[in-house]
Amino acid sequence: MNTIIEKILRELASSGRNFQTPVYIIDQIALEDNIDELYAAFNSRFQRFIFAYSYKTNYATDILRSIHRKGGYAEVVSPMELRHALNQVSEEKIIYNGVIPDNVAKYELAMAGGIVNVENLTELRNINDYARSKGRTVEIGVRVNLDLKGAALSRFGIEMNDENLTEIFKLRNIRVVGIHCHVTKSRDIAFWREKAEQMAVIAKKIEAIRYIDFGGNMYGKMHPDLAAQFHCDIPTFQDYADCIYDVLSRYFHSDEMPTVIVEAGTPIIANAQSLLTSVADIRTIRGKTICVLDAKQLDVSVIGDSGKRMPYTVLNFGEKRVRDAAVYGCTCLEPDVFIESYTGPLNIGDLILFDNIGAYSNVLAPRFIQGVPGAVRYDYHGFTMIKRPDSYQTIFGEYI
Repeated sequence: MNTIIEKILRELASSGRNFQTPVYIIDQIALEDNIDELYAAFNSRFQRFIFAYSYKTNYATDILRSIHRKGGYAEVVSPMELRHALNQVSEEKIIYNGVIPDNVAKYELAMAGGIVNVENLTELRNINDYARSKGRTVEIGVRVNLDLKGAALSRFGIEMNDENLTEIFKLRNIRVVGIHCHVTKSRDIAFWREKAEQMAVIAKKIEAIRYIDFGGNMYGKMHPDLAAQFHCDIPTFQDYADCIYDVLSRYFHSDEMPTVIVEAGTPIIANAQSLLTSVADIRTIRGKTICVLDAKQLDVSVIGDSGKRMPYTVLNFGEKRVRDAAVYGCTCLEPDVFIESYTGPLNIGDLILFDNIGAYSNVLAPRFIQGVPGAVRYDYHGFTMIKRPDSYQTIFGEYI
């Protein structure tokens, strides 16, 4: 078990039942360790490297402050996220991707020194027209669509065929200085090797390339019980850095190597956030023990929706035990299941901590039946509230 999680558990045990649940616990120590390891791996290979944190994986402002203090850029995909990022960092520390049309803001960010990666020809043309109306030339990156063996067809990005390249080169008020890719479900090293190969070939076709942005989709550190569910070797940050370098170094001398960018969200935050819940009820129905928590299964991340179950630890305060018990969430949905079978100590009022749920949890958690939990930060000084839980006003006050 993570030693920091052990410290959290000890502190929770001393807090007893007075700790308000459900609540997300963000482990700032683990978060910053992840960032340090990412930097160490890629800086060991590349003279010019940028780590950009994917805002969409977790919006907690406290997390963002820690990441930006460590030098991380903001990676955003919408006008809403851009506004949030501008409250945290300067324009030149923002990477703006995404499919939502936002021509003027993307132009202005690029002119202010930010990185903008445009994912379709329509928006690229519109930005070119806007730049022409201003009498300016803007430096832009383009998201490319890659055909990877074993990966599903993606609808995102521009296919780098001769016809599209010719059109891009004809846009006189745009100068393409970077290429970007992001391929869903491509975390294995074999995918990253193929991505690096294809991106290097494309970069060589565009003489002005200054950076190659490999997007996200990386594995990070995780609890062994979760890692076992992937049925593959989990690469380290060093494995990814070595893989990319091995490929790019065949195409670029060290003095001409483009800046390498990775947009890591999940591998930075996933193992640094947990969900603490309380046992609200234990009952027996037709011989089956049913336990009910005060949270809903939808409060955990998208990984939970892919059939994987989060590692958990029970903090026991009583004497009773259960056998082959099913542990459910608090909603009226039958599939609201956290644990299908649990045998061990469990009492009403006990706490259960679900680990490794940091990525996407509090941004995807719905307000269905019960609002989104609050969040606390854990560091060497203990617990600090960093997000209030949903209230009646935050949920229903928006309706007219």
